[in-house]
Amino acid sequence: MVTVLAIVTAVLLFAAVGFGTASLRRWWIRAPRGVPVPRVVAHISLQLAAIGLWIGFTATGRLWIGWLAFAVVTVGQVFGDLLMLASHRSRHPEAGRIRYGTLAADVLGFSRPAAALHAIVGALGFFLMLVTCIVAAAIG
Repeated sequence: MVTVLAIVTAVLLFAAVGFGTASLRRWWIRAPRGVPVPRVVAHISLQLAAIGLWIGFTATGRLWIGWLAFAVVTVGQVFGDLLMLASHRSRHPEAGRIRYGTLAADVLGFSRPAAALHAIVGALGFFLMLVTCIVAAAIG
C-alpha cells in the first residue's frame, strides 16, 4: 500500500513540474518587471531535490528519506508561495497589501490554467506525500 501511495505521489509531483514549467515559461515571456530569478531557482532546486529524495524513499522504503523529502518540499513550497505573491504583484502593481486568500483566489480562478493546475496538483502531491509518510510510519 505504501508503495502505491508513493508512486501516485511521484506521478503527481512530476505532473506539478510540468504545469509549473508551463506557468514559468508564460510568466517569463510576459513579465513586465521580470521574474525573481533567485526565488525561482530556490523553488525549483528544492522541489527537484525533494522529488529525488522521494524517488529514493519509493525505491528503498526508508522512512527517514520520505520525511526528509517532505521537509525539503515544505521549504520549497515557501518559495512557491513567494513566487505566487511576486506574480500577483507583477500583474497588479497597483495592489497594496495582499492577503494570502486573495493570492489563492487569483491562482485558483483559472485565468492562468497552468498556474492553477500547478498549484492544485502540487498541493495534492504535497498532502499525499504527508499521508504516505504517516501511513508508512504507522504500519512500521
